[in-house]
Amino acid sequence: MGIPRLYELQQVDLAIARTTAQRAALNDGAAERDAVEQASVRLHDLLERLAAARAQLRDLDLQVQSLQQKRAKVEADLYGGRIRNPKELESMHDEGAALDRTRSRLEDDMLALLDDVERLEPQEREARDALEAAKGVLTQQTAWFQQAARAADQDIADLTTRRASLVGDLEDDLVRRYDRLRERKGGLAIVAVRNGICLGCHVAVPDGVVRRLEDDPETMAACDGCGRLLYVPGR
Repeated sequence: MGIPRLYELQQVDLAIARTTAQRAALNDGAAERDAVEQASVRLHDLLERLAAARAQLRDLDLQVQSLQQKRAKVEADLYGGRIRNPKELESMHDEGAALDRTRSRLEDDMLALLDDVERLEPQEREARDALEAAKGVLTQQTAWFQQAARAADQDIADLTTRRASLVGDLEDDLVRRYDRLRERKGGLAIVAVRNGICLGCHVAVPDGVVRRLEDDPETMAACDGCGRLLYVPGR
């Protein structure tokens, strides 16, 4: 059973290589993590801009209140009758006008900031929703990846166990020849012959060789084209 077992070992090794490659190609959620990070950065930026605008609004409101208090004092002094000097009265009138201009400018600034806040608030809500949605997608992808990775790891473990069993049934010299061939031939040391054709290099195998392989599965023959060992399955 050396050659048939060796062919079975080749199929197991191919399955291990294939499953390992599939395992490595699994989407572990890297793109989804990037999406979460981008959504988080956008939300953080909007929150910072909103916080800055609201802080400026509070500061301007305090300044306006302070100006209103000063204006009220000027009004009281201007019309209270305590001050009668015309120059003082004119100076106080100018001071009141200056306070009014400053308050008007500050109020214009506040209106602009209010517009900014009203524009940013729905953007912040949308960004928060987008972040939650991205997190949900990441959670789903992570769960899928973990399940797929576990299944692949189990398949590889089962195949590795099967490989060890097959190697144990084979002669050491045959296994060493197989391993050397597999290393030189891109992982493919023994190949099937189908319809008289080597499936390793697609070169025709002599009829006499094919008949020997069919008559005796233990026949050891190499392909003239690629040098791989040959086997006729299902015989």
